Amino acid sequence: MRIVQQRLLRGANLYSPTPCIVAVIESPLAEAGPQLAYTVRFLQQACGEAVEFMYAELEDNKAAAGDPPRWRVVVQYTLEHLAQAALAAAVELIAATGRGEAPDIPAAVATLRALAESMALPAATQALLREAAALGVPVQRISEHGGLIRLGWGQRQWRYLARADDDNRLLTNTLLRERQLMRSLLIEAQLGVPAEDFHAPQRQEGERLRVQILNGVAQHADAAVRGVAQRAAATLGLAHAQVDLLPGRRLPKVDAVLAAPPPSQEQHGLLRALHADPARGRIPVIGITGTNGKTTTTLMIAHAVQLAGFRTGCASTQGITVAGDLYGEGDCTGYWSHRAVLASPQTEFAVLETARGGLLKRGLAYDRCSVGVMLNVSDDHLGMDGVDTVEQLARVKSLVVSAADTAVLNADDAHCVAARARLAPGARAVYFSMKPDNPVLLAHLAQGGDAVWLENEVIMLSQRQVRQRVMPATHVPATSGGLARYNIANSLAAAAALAASGFSVMQISAGLSSFESNAATNPLRSNVFELGAMTIVLDYAHNPAAYSALATLARGLAQGQGQSKATGQAPGRVLAVVTSPGDRRDADLARTGATCAAHFDELFVYESASRGRAHGEAAQIIADGARASGGAAIHTYDHAAAAVQEAYLACRPGDVLVFACGTEVATLIEAIRPIDAPAASRLAQQAAPTA
Repeated sequence: MRIVQQRLLRGANLYSPTPCIVAVIESPLAEAGPQLAYTVRFLQQACGEAVEFMYAELEDNKAAAGDPPRWRVVVQYTLEHLAQAALAAAVELIAATGRGEAPDIPAAVATLRALAESMALPAATQALLREAAALGVPVQRISEHGGLIRLGWGQRQWRYLARADDDNRLLTNTLLRERQLMRSLLIEAQLGVPAEDFHAPQRQEGERLRVQILNGVAQHADAAVRGVAQRAAATLGLAHAQVDLLPGRRLPKVDAVLAAPPPSQEQHGLLRALHADPARGRIPVIGITGTNGKTTTTLMIAHAVQLAGFRTGCASTQGITVAGDLYGEGDCTGYWSHRAVLASPQTEFAVLETARGGLLKRGLAYDRCSVGVMLNVSDDHLGMDGVDTVEQLARVKSLVVSAADTAVLNADDAHCVAARARLAPGARAVYFSMKPDNPVLLAHLAQGGDAVWLENEVIMLSQRQVRQRVMPATHVPATSGGLARYNIANSLAAAAALAASGFSVMQISAGLSSFESNAATNPLRSNVFELGAMTIVLDYAHNPAAYSALATLARGLAQGQGQSKATGQAPGRVLAVVTSPGDRRDADLARTGATCAAHFDELFVYESASRGRAHGEAAQIIADGARASGGAAIHTYDHAAAAVQEAYLACRPGDVLVFACGTEVATLIEAIRPIDAPAASRLAQQAAPTA
């Protein structure tokens, strides 16, 4: 028996609402999966852990030829370290049986019990956590080794440690004294710390920079240094401090935080405060999921919330921001990024883009959210992580709305409509639709439900059976004058989420009308560049649904570019530089090619991320799919730059060039620079942030 893959699903997940350990194993044993699941559960139960759920399934066609069958095994856990140790022990016990040896179960149980006891919380702490959970307060054990607990989220949180009675609600004095606990919180806040012995932490040698924090502001000229120092102080609840930094690879590392906060006895009133708090330690949380449109919708909502005066924590593919300050860059759509936002004492309102990968690899970071948004579901990422059908993908994405007090659902998408059956008891649904005559929408309105829809190009809202006009869709800049129909749909979803969160029509309209989606604020999301007589559209489209939607915008722009009632000119053409990652199935890549051939006039297919395939194979499958469907002229390239250059040179006045699935705006600019330096300079100028 061999463990091929192992993951900890720390929150609600595809298999269970409880945390689970997942392992993919190879074994020739007929019932290896169920046997392993049962043994892992038994070993945890033998240590006194209340775990019940277990699941095992044989993975079809996942093993290479000649390899033993693969099983996916899922078992509930309460302690991460114990679950991992129990899995390793179970594999060894079963392997011993396979070798004809007597498995030493008592020895394995004794070792695991010792581990569990070393991480056990004091009885008083366990009683406190039970009482908090009964109240509905979110409970998070920050470190299994230190017993540090978080009760609540964001600015409403309390931290608790059994031995820290005399301290404030964030345990500032305690954390300043106990280095390892402080490091745990800094790591959780996505701050770098120097490596050191876990059991004997100590300040590190080396050249250090001491930064003063006064009234929450770091006194330093470098913006990156200021950001790290301010976040470190804010994580500990300090407005005045000294932060010692050491050099890091990209950003400085936090070696120490020094301060002398006033004494406090807030901790004595913890339970009384939680009982008196009507929010039960919770802040508003909006979770957004779907196949396409997640990032734009997330940023729309976060912009409107921030504009309304809330210190907003936002996690998306553009990074993590809290109150407008950048906490982290890159794809931040999973568990740890969401946890960083919810853990920040500065966060008043959280807006969290939630991707499929994060849900499958780590589970949800929250037990409940105020509003969950499910935009759409289409075939993408299939054949990965045990998800082989669109229906299974819909179940994964519905985790967000299943955890919501209010679910915003796309009435035009059958998978989103079906997700209503998976809502929690007492949760309510709000539908949005591009079609005023959508039967699901009309039935929902007739029953007194809330909804947002598009009618005569105007965004309409019905709340508590009162209908209101929000704004014309063309007044939302992200819709490109109404041509980007998918961004109208995203605007409807954002309006519904904001309305469900208690924002007024005026606040919703102000947020949507002032949200700019361009290469600086929302890169790779329908960024439109004007180059004289031609237009370039840059987008992250990489699946059939996204390419189809993008083509609508491009075709509309081409109509506007080339056609004139006065001149009678024909509309411009749409040339597209397209690709898709190689980890998609052959059929999905071919379908991407066929979709592109049906919507664009000429295709320039390039190889991007091969992801396990031979270089060029994915591009060839896309091109073959396009040729099989007929239509567009098709060319293939080994890399993006050559494809962009050939497509650019093929453009005529009035044409629109689409460049899809790029990784950054600079890829487009640098591809064009060798063949048209002035045009590249204009692109760079248009992509630059405005002052």
